Amino acid sequence: MDKLDDNAILHMSTLEDADTIRKNIEELIQFCVKRENMLLKRDNIDDYKRKMMDKYSHIHQKYPTLFFIVIENPTSFPISRLEEMLSLKKQIENNQTTNEQASVHLGQKYYDEFVKDQIKHLGKK
Repeated sequence: MDKLDDNAILHMSTLEDADTIRKNIEELIQFCVKRENMLLKRDNIDDYKRKMMDKYSHIHQKYPTLFFIVIENPTSFPISRLEEMLSLKKQIENNQTTNEQASVHLGQKYYDEFVKDQIKHLGKK
């Protein structure tokens, strides 16, 4: 990897605003689902990933986990979950809520959605 200059490091360490993240991810999804890219993914996954990393290096470097989730399953990526998280990020940016309150909100929501019923089933066994 090339040596990063100070500006690149600063850019990578600063989170973008919610609207910019949403726009970037939507562009990435649209590019991934182009016919030629879907064929490339099917025929040569390594070339596909390399192509995505080259074209969208700013997303890959800044949000690698999100980047790979999107490119691996662009047609089934849960955009509504991302929009929910970005909405909370925007509320934090606008001082309408705190990071801690947003974290508790999401934690409770996902606990209720994914864990709560599983615990009930464990008690029945």
